[in-house]
Amino acid sequence: MSSPSSEIFRRGVQIQQRTLIAWSAALVVLALSVVGAWPSMESSGALEDFSSGVSPDVAAAFGIDQLGSASGYLKGNLYAVLLPLLLGLMAVTATTALTGGDEEAGRLELLLALPVARRRVFLVRFLCVAFGLVFTSVLVWLSVYGSVVAFDMDVSGGGVAAVTLTVALLAVLHAGVAYAVVGFGFGRGPALGVAAGVLVVGYLLHAIGPMSDALEPLVNVSPWEWALGNDPLLDGVPWGGVALLVALSVVVVAAGTYAVDRRDIKNA
Repeated sequence: MSSPSSEIFRRGVQIQQRTLIAWSAALVVLALSVVGAWPSMESSGALEDFSSGVSPDVAAAFGIDQLGSASGYLKGNLYAVLLPLLLGLMAVTATTALTGGDEEAGRLELLLALPVARRRVFLVRFLCVAFGLVFTSVLVWLSVYGSVVAFDMDVSGGGVAAVTLTVALLAVLHAGVAYAVVGFGFGRGPALGVAAGVLVVGYLLHAIGPMSDALEPLVNVSPWEWALGNDPLLDGVPWGGVALLVALSVVVVAAGTYAVDRRDIKNA
């Protein structure tokens, strides 16, 4: 007989099954499209012409400063902006739907009637989101790595795994931010806005901060900088950044879990 926690987890995964499949398919198609375009772009020389027309600071901000190389192409067209942003939005929307959305709709009341603590119900719902992020990230990693091998690109498999890991952890952190906002009782809308805002502001600090004397001191507080600042596609896993991402994720999830156990649950 399954435990209440495992049943909550199973049900949470089942609820997000369709959206998870849709997000995973879309990101895999994106990854395959980006890598699949490499041979024609490389042979045409269009990448070097494009990057030469952009100032070095702007090119670095958008991750397109080394488009002529295989790793620079992958970074600029997939890992610098698109994949972290989309995976982060996937994480935030899934978290707010499974926690704040179900609470406001009254669907959590049935789960809270089970012999399991309220904090565990919310925490297991967060683990459902984390599971979905792992599932999608693994599919993207396999798609990119398989395509890199197929097209004989000068990119290491370890680098692809490292950058996919850091991008996934970045998404988990922003899911944690949304979870914490819901935990403190602010609802689905505010949680979505705050977490998406943190995601965008973090990117702006990471990308534009180095070009501004006023913002440059704040670059190192951006989770995007922790995840991508040391170019894991080339240099491997940035263990210091990974530790910061994991530690902050644990802190915000713990705060949300503590708070939800000490407030009233909303009724539909």
